[in-house]
Parts: sequence; structure tokens; C-alpha cells
Amino acid sequence: MRELLPAEFYKLYKSLGFRVCLIVFFVQDIIYLISVGLVGDILGIELTGDFQFQYLLGSFSGSSVSGMLFGFIAASLITSDYKSRDIQCAIAQGHSRAHIMFAKIIVYIVAIWILSLEDILVYTVGGCICGGFGKEFTMDVAGYMLRSVACEGFVLTMLYMTCVFLAFALTSKAASVSVNLLLFFLVDLGVQIMPVLFQSDVLEKILGYMPFSSVREMSQVDIDWSHAGISLAVAAAYGTVMIVATWLTFRKRDLR
Repeated sequence: MRELLPAEFYKLYKSLGFRVCLIVFFVQDIIYLISVGLVGDILGIELTGDFQFQYLLGSFSGSSVSGMLFGFIAASLITSDYKSRDIQCAIAQGHSRAHIMFAKIIVYIVAIWILSLEDILVYTVGGCICGGFGKEFTMDVAGYMLRSVACEGFVLTMLYMTCVFLAFALTSKAASVSVNLLLFFLVDLGVQIMPVLFQSDVLEKILGYMPFSSVREMSQVDIDWSHAGISLAVAAAYGTVMIVATWLTFRKRDLR
């Protein structure tokens, strides 16, 4: 593992796909801030650091767009190694499949956290530059921001283990990205439509614990920890299931 991780991080550093995502995220964030500066008053959006931080975390979910982007990162880091036979070479050098899989998962988590923190920093710092923070910055505010990023980041990290599973299972970059886009679109659509179609309080309560829905509550100022605690546990269970499924798939993969 100690030999695999530096090699995987070097691949991330050299990855064209990761660099493209960094640039795309930055450009779209700047365009958004400029748009808010022009029409923010009409839309009721404040161009301050505090508002932009809460707006970003409160509106973010496992959407089809984010599923496509993070699926693209997973495909770039994982499926390309099947084609280049880097995985086969690592096994021939004596590395276990478990170490190879976990090394890739660790690097993938670092990659999506870098992209997510880039969004948060650009939104918050950009808002502060344009309109100030918006209120007094206290230790309570700092604690809230750290808690929101940690909790929401954990839920999304577990959610995007789906992208890792699909990358290992499909071994094709095009197929992995396409299935991620379709899957996240259908699930995101289903989470919004199902409560309307079935009008069931039980169904709505169950969906509220799912990572696609619970990610939104993690940025609330007055968070209900009795509900959020269950949501975090469900996210952890979901991520664990995806990692186990990934291992079962990768363990049986014929690499000849």
C-alpha cells in the first residue's frame, strides 16, 4: 500500500481529466458569481460569503451533473488502468488486489474532496470579496461551517462510492460515465417524483434518510441530530455496501 499510494497520487497529479475538472469547476463558479452580481437582487441571492456558503451546501445534492463529473474522475483514475494494464503489472509485482482497490479509493476520495473544497472556497471567498462575509464571523459560525462541510462531505463521499463500483465493474470510461449520468439522473428524479406520486408519509420519511435527500439537511444551522445521526449511519452503510460490492467484483475480475 505504501508503494501504491505515491504512484496513484502521481497519476492523479498528471491526470488530464482531473485538471479539466478543476478548470471547469473554477470557470463555472466564476461565471455564477458574476451572474449573481448582475441579477442577484432579482433572484433574491446575496453576494456575501455567508450566504454563498449556505446556498452552495444547501442546494447541492447527488444530481446527474455531479454524478457525471465525479463518475468521470472515477473512470479516469480506474478504468484507464485496465487498458494500460497497470493493474495487471501491480499484481505481477506482488501487490494484492485489496491494496490496489483501496489505494484507488483513497486517491479518488482525495480528488473529489479537492474539487468540492474548490467550489466552497471560490463561492465563499468570492462572496466575501464582493460583499463581505455578511455577518459577524464568530467561533460559532466557524464551528457551523466546519460541521457542515464535514457532515455533508461524509454523506457525499459515501454516495459517490457508486462511481467507484461502476468504474471497477464496467472497466470502460465511456460506459462508466454514461451509466453514472443515467443512474444519478433517474435516482434524483425518482427522489423528487415518488413522494408526489404515492403521497406516503412512510415513503417520504424513508427517502429523507437516503444520501440523495439527507445531504441537504447537513448544512442546516439548527440541525436535528436525531434525524441527521440516522442519515449519517445510512450513508455509512451505503458506502460500505458499495465498497464490498466493488471488492467482490474486482476480486473475481479476469485480468488476463
